[in-house]
Amino acid sequence: MVKLFTRVLAYNWIYYTLAVAVFVTFWQIFSVFSAVRVADDKLLTAMRQNAAYFEKAFLEGDVFETQRIMWRIKNDNIKRITFHPVEFEGTKWIFKEAIVGNLYDRPRAQVDHNVPFISNGAELGRLEYVIDLVDVNAAVFGQNYVLFITVVVFFIGLLALSNVGAIKTIFSIEHCVDETNALVAAGEHSKIQDSIQRNIESLPQSLRNTPFAVLISRLAEVLQKASRLESELAVSKATADLAAQVAHDIRSPLAALGAAAKGLDLPEEQRKLIEGAVGRMQGIADDLLNRYRAPSAAQARAKPAPHDLSGLIEQVLAEKRLQHKDKTGVNIEFNNDAGQLKALVEPKELQRLLSNLVNNSVEAFENNGTVTVGLSSTDGKVLIEVKDNGKGILPEILAKLGQKGETHGKAGGNGLGLYHAVTAVESWGGNLRLESVLGSGTTVTIELPRVKAAGSVGPTVLLDDDMLVHMNWKMAANASGAEFKAYKTPQDFAAGISDLSKDAAIYIDSELGNDIKGEDIAKDLHEKGFSNITMATGHSPEQFAHLPWLKVTGKEPPWA
Repeated sequence: MVKLFTRVLAYNWIYYTLAVAVFVTFWQIFSVFSAVRVADDKLLTAMRQNAAYFEKAFLEGDVFETQRIMWRIKNDNIKRITFHPVEFEGTKWIFKEAIVGNLYDRPRAQVDHNVPFISNGAELGRLEYVIDLVDVNAAVFGQNYVLFITVVVFFIGLLALSNVGAIKTIFSIEHCVDETNALVAAGEHSKIQDSIQRNIESLPQSLRNTPFAVLISRLAEVLQKASRLESELAVSKATADLAAQVAHDIRSPLAALGAAAKGLDLPEEQRKLIEGAVGRMQGIADDLLNRYRAPSAAQARAKPAPHDLSGLIEQVLAEKRLQHKDKTGVNIEFNNDAGQLKALVEPKELQRLLSNLVNNSVEAFENNGTVTVGLSSTDGKVLIEVKDNGKGILPEILAKLGQKGETHGKAGGNGLGLYHAVTAVESWGGNLRLESVLGSGTTVTIELPRVKAAGSVGPTVLLDDDMLVHMNWKMAANASGAEFKAYKTPQDFAAGISDLSKDAAIYIDSELGNDIKGEDIAKDLHEKGFSNITMATGHSPEQFAHLPWLKVTGKEPPWA
């Protein structure tokens, strides 16, 4: 109990001191006010009792008797009384002022009162008396100091008891902090949340549901996630260092392999295949090193551009056929019924993810099997389909695939291949779907916005509530001969794009008035299949980083 009260005072001594000071001040003011009232009442009572004697001494001019009576009516709290007699009109009165008592030189701590002295209805003069507040206060404290000290101690105890619940909560938090620091130092991050929750549950039931306790519980969850992320970042950094080292070390043997392949007496087709594979491996190594040395610059260089997909796919499949040629009964086929199709992709990344998908399919075969890669187009979209007739995937596992760290059926798999495929395709404005039937096979469908051939570009569409921007864009469109449509409100925009091609260039302002956000409209368009959407805004591109498919530009017309 002593420890508890000590901690209470330690945490709140400033507020307790202020509370006691206010209490003491109020106590003293009340006590002094009461003493002054009592002194006044005693004086008035004594005056009435001695009025006749005072009148007789006054009329007889007996100054000494008058002073003696003034001493009789004076009480302990009155320090000095001065009698100012009246002067009767037309007479010569020789009675002067009478004074009794002494007075300290404390004008700021004294109260002056002035009352008439009346006897038989006639005013004989005025009594002026002084009460010294310092003396009154000292007298009050001297008479009641035991009571005063008792009340102050009781008051402090009452304050301390009223904070016992808060102090218990603080004790629990301090214990939590000590345990958490110990767990962090030991690297046992997984136990942090359980430790904090256990300390909160040790509180009385009435304190567990307080906002402060709930806040600490929420902070425990955040701390747990932060600690886990810190561990994952450390692992990612180690993996990145290892990948960079491998990419650096592999470049020399790859260069030697490429030089040796040129001197081999091989059929032209096989020699080109080897040279292409070596070149692609060198490109992958260079890309890894660039990302490690300057991640932001590597991202800038990896922006998607229009590429013919059939050529990229055929090169990957030729390598895969050579890689898996010794696996009897495994066939890798390419069905391209659409000819040349272009999409905005990063070619190395596309070939890398296709290589991983084909490998996944081949590894799903228990014996014989066929991997079919199809290329087609529909409704302004390009579809790349990787289909196998392997053993398939259970539905509960299929739902998790594509998330970071999730893998299936691969010894030593880390779940990064499919995760990177999903993120890459989404960054190009497309999407990746997984379908599988147990015992029948798996199909991976990559859907990308199709890039039309030159000369087939549709109209450019602008949604902006600023008419000045409309005029600027219209003049730029007329000067360049481009087809242009502008809308001021989302309602007009929705009605005007009903027959618009899914790959039409659409520019939207972020601030459309009435709390309408352009990025919300852009998300709706993206879900409907529109692929070429740009935010024409003054905001920073970082504000839209959570929408990787969304391009960001300024307010300048695209034809400027």
